[in-house]
Amino acid sequence: MVQFLVVALSFRLLAGDARPLNLGSGQPGLCLIYNSANEYVIFIDEAREKSWKPGDDWSIDYRDGPIKVIAQRNFGPEKLSPNRSSVWNTEELFPFDEQAAFTSDGDPQNRKGLVPRETKVYSTNAAGIVLSDDVDALARARYGLTKNQWFLGRLGANIFYWETRKPTIVYYRTTEEKQPRNYFKLPKVDDQILGVKRALSSNMDVGFSVNRTLSFSERIKNFGTAICQPAFIEFSFKDAKQVKSTK
Repeated sequence: MVQFLVVALSFRLLAGDARPLNLGSGQPGLCLIYNSANEYVIFIDEAREKSWKPGDDWSIDYRDGPIKVIAQRNFGPEKLSPNRSSVWNTEELFPFDEQAAFTSDGDPQNRKGLVPRETKVYSTNAAGIVLSDDVDALARARYGLTKNQWFLGRLGANIFYWETRKPTIVYYRTTEEKQPRNYFKLPKVDDQILGVKRALSSNMDVGFSVNRTLSFSERIKNFGTAICQPAFIEFSFKDAKQVKSTK
């Protein structure tokens, strides 16, 4: 079944006369509001890319200025007004491959008290948007990941993932390699990694959207309304650590 989904995804990306939208660019501000196959909008929050800071998420914020709509169906400006609840349904898009992207929410480790990880894969064709569930199953079929490896996205020729019991270590390798050669080590509090994107900073290469676990004092400061907050952790490839050989 998984193999069929991968084939179907690839076929639908190529269907139709119009060239499919490049959802797999890894653009930091690439977002989606999806109500149904006939009601959605894909956009880039360019203003937020310039002013993002820890604690911000990628929901539309009209104080930062307009957004750049790049694809939509039955989703005109009136539905993007500040008074519409749909603006709070904004989700970040992470690159699955060159022409598809996925959303990622919740805790990948399924810890008690936290919402479990949920993902959806989106692609487009001339007729509209195509939706598939469970990015991890698709990534295992496409990229050869194992059942204890959890997909974070693909940028260029590199795929990024973390492994069970190692939630703050992000491994990466090319699509042709079987084993990773390098990895990034995230801070201990950044143990809910949602996905990878291109970096916001010009001197960095990749960034990871995470839910940062707040300390007790930080929760008190935030009136105890949340146990974590959004963060974006950036790295340069030159600072990556090497995986020790097992040979």
